[in-house]
Amino acid sequence: MRYQFLALIILTGLIYSGCSHTSELTGDNLQADESDIDYSIVYYIHADSDYLYHTPEGEPIRENSEVLDTAFKVAEEALTGEVFIYYQRPETKFLGLFPRKRSRLYHYKKSQLVNTIKYRHADKKESFLASEANLLREIRTQNRTDEHQSYFLFFGHEIPPENGKGYHHTLPDIDVNTASFASGIQNFLHSDEDRFNLVVLSTCNNGTPKMAELLMPFTDTMLASPQNLHLSHFDTEAITLLEKEPGVSSMKLARSMADQTYQRLEETIQTTITLTLYDLEEVKPYIDTLASLTSSNQTSDRFVQFQDNVDCSAINPFEADAYQQGVEMWYKPARFGRQSGRSTHSGWGCKPAAQ
Repeated sequence: MRYQFLALIILTGLIYSGCSHTSELTGDNLQADESDIDYSIVYYIHADSDYLYHTPEGEPIRENSEVLDTAFKVAEEALTGEVFIYYQRPETKFLGLFPRKRSRLYHYKKSQLVNTIKYRHADKKESFLASEANLLREIRTQNRTDEHQSYFLFFGHEIPPENGKGYHHTLPDIDVNTASFASGIQNFLHSDEDRFNLVVLSTCNNGTPKMAELLMPFTDTMLASPQNLHLSHFDTEAITLLEKEPGVSSMKLARSMADQTYQRLEETIQTTITLTLYDLEEVKPYIDTLASLTSSNQTSDRFVQFQDNVDCSAINPFEADAYQQGVEMWYKPARFGRQSGRSTHSGWGCKPAAQ
């Protein structure tokens, strides 16, 4: 009787966990339209951490679920594009023994949900975003128009400058930092010559010279917050401009996203708002100098990880006018406190040096 019970547990566990280490195809798996697509969008929504927010009315919001709802809406309106939505959730085990596939990849082609893929990370020390990039390469559409555009949107906590273990609560040995993020998103590109039109970092404190320098080989523009971003949340409904205004530039689209986000934040919060759009071609002539200058002030023994950035102009010497080309800023100081009288911002965020 005991052995029969154990056999039943093992059988049930295998049903829940499956034999595949990396992914399992579920859902409708519809026959997709293989005609050319005009654009590709990747949403990566990180939920393997302490994401619990409350609306102004006190309603709890868990695991970035509000961002997920917006991503579904954008995907359902993408009539000429392809949308990949990764929802990376904590990894658990059935009965403490059998690993479950709790993360999801929702794959839309031309507004139709064609695949829902459950997945987990078989290698607990893999490179950041490796499993996700492998899945995309297996299922993405190869047929693209000549004017095809690519967008990558990341939602989560601050991507730390270094020593990034523990970013995922249930995958603590995966290194997550600015360098691993840059190399990770490179694997989502179609070829070595391909680039993103826009990378959106919907996180706190990632509008930094170092992040811009690292992403420059892979994207034309970057939208991020140089300091704290309330609830780590950029509004992304403006991506539907790709349908309403075919051929719209990534700069115009990013400005619309920043405008919408700024208006929402201005109405709801009293703390500092800092949103920055970087045209990386314009930034290119001086980014190495700026990154070197700010990094020399931020050696790992001189700053505290995850402490909020300050305006890089607080670093001495820092000639703010020398680093403004290609930088567009949406800024409003806090309504109270020491910084409430500050009217300008350089657009760049830096870690404060330890005292």
